[in-house]
Amino acid sequence: MKKQALKLAVLLTCVLSLSLAGKSMALDLTPQSCKDVADKAAKLIAEKGEAAFADLKNKEGEFIFADGQGYVWVQDTDAVMLMHPIKPDLDGKSLSDFQDLNGMYIFVVFSEMAEDNGSGWVPYSWPKPGQDSESPKISYVVKTENGGKTYVVGCGMYDVTAADIKAQFPSDAVYEE
Repeated sequence: MKKQALKLAVLLTCVLSLSLAGKSMALDLTPQSCKDVADKAAKLIAEKGEAAFADLKNKEGEFIFADGQGYVWVQDTDAVMLMHPIKPDLDGKSLSDFQDLNGMYIFVVFSEMAEDNGSGWVPYSWPKPGQDSESPKISYVVKTENGGKTYVVGCGMYDVTAADIKAQFPSDAVYEE
């Protein structure tokens, strides 16, 4: 009986340790994590095409991170949203006429940044999750291809400026009006 109790205690300790290790390895939302996750998503789309979208919108997966504050979206080069895990009502919609509060056609600019530079950063305004009003945001976008189709993958964050990005990634393209 004592052996069974000891085995159970060891097993529970191992499970708890693995659980806590997984929590500590969770990504924080930083410019580096945005860039890394978007690049990884772009590689997955290059391999699997749109079949990768299921992985990208899996709330338990690696592409929605930092307690849901970080995520990737995918659009085409004509600014049609192909997959947005937080606002799925945007999927399939052309956002070429969508402007932020500053009048910038952000989805068109995302496409232009990716097509012209391969990847880069775009500052704009967007509502924080759970809010209706827009806040300053910056997103990293990267171009990828599969089956003759071109995709733009993006990941963004709030409370980071274009100057912050230029300091951290001096060779990255940053959109300026």
